[in-house]
Amino acid sequence: MTSGFSPKNVSRSLMLTTAAVNAALYAAIGALWTVFPLTVFGVRFWPQVFVPGAFAVIFGPWTGGIGAAIGIFLADVIYGHHDAFLSFLVGVPSNFLGFFIIGWAAQKPMTALVKRSLLFISLIIPIVLTAYGIVLLVGPTGFAPGQLLVAIVGLIVVIAIVAFTFLRDRWAEFEIAASIGLGVGSVWIGLGLVGYSSLFTLPAVLGLGKGALPITFAYGTIAFTYLSEIPFLLLLTPPVVAAARAAFPSLKIGMHTSETRPTT
Repeated sequence: MTSGFSPKNVSRSLMLTTAAVNAALYAAIGALWTVFPLTVFGVRFWPQVFVPGAFAVIFGPWTGGIGAAIGIFLADVIYGHHDAFLSFLVGVPSNFLGFFIIGWAAQKPMTALVKRSLLFISLIIPIVLTAYGIVLLVGPTGFAPGQLLVAIVGLIVVIAIVAFTFLRDRWAEFEIAASIGLGVGSVWIGLGLVGYSSLFTLPAVLGLGKGALPITFAYGTIAFTYLSEIPFLLLLTPPVVAAARAAFPSLKIGMHTSETRPTT
C-alpha cells in the first residue's frame, strides 16, 4: 500500500485547520440552497451533508464532528433560524455526534460479527423511518404525493447500503456508518426541538408556533431529518472523497476506504 496521510496521525494544528475549512465549506455551500425554501416538519432541505461526511472520512472523526458543529452554527445564525441558543443546544451537538460517529465507524476495524450487527442497525433505521414517514404523509383521501418520494428515498438508501456491502466495496463501512451516524444526529434534533419548545419559544421563522411541541412531533422530525439528508450523504460523499484523493495523491482516505496499489 502506498504511504501517505492517515487520519490516525492528524496533528492538532492540521485538525484545527481542516475543521475550519470543513465548517466554512459546510456553511457556504448550505447558503446556496437557501434559494430552495423547502421545509418539512421544520426540517430544511440539506444536501450539503456530504461536506462534513468527506472531511470525517479523510481527516477523521474530530475534524468531521467539530467542523460540522461549527458549520451548522454559522448556518443557523447567519441564514437559518437566527437563534444561537437553539443551535447550540440542538444543531451543534447533533451534527458533532453524527459526523464524529461517521468518521470513527468508517475507520474502525470491524469483525464479521460487528459488521453484520451494524449492518442490521443501519438498515433498520431507514426502513422504520421510511414507514413512519409514509404514515405521516397519508392524506385525507388515503394517498399523498409525498409518500411516493419518501418511499423512493428509503428504497435508495436500503439498496445503496446492501449493494456496497454485498459487493464488498471499500465504501461499505462508510455507508453503514453514515446511516447510523445520521440516525443518531436526527434523534437528537427531533427530541431536542421538542425539549427546547417546552422551555423556550421557538423561532418564528420555523413556523412551529410558540407553544410546546408534542412528542409525536419528534418522531416526524427524526424521520424527515434523516430522509432529507441520507441520500446525499451516501451517494455524494464517495465520489467527492475519490476526487480529493485524485487531486492530492498523498492522502490515504481512511483505513477501509483506501485502495491498495502495488509499491513501485
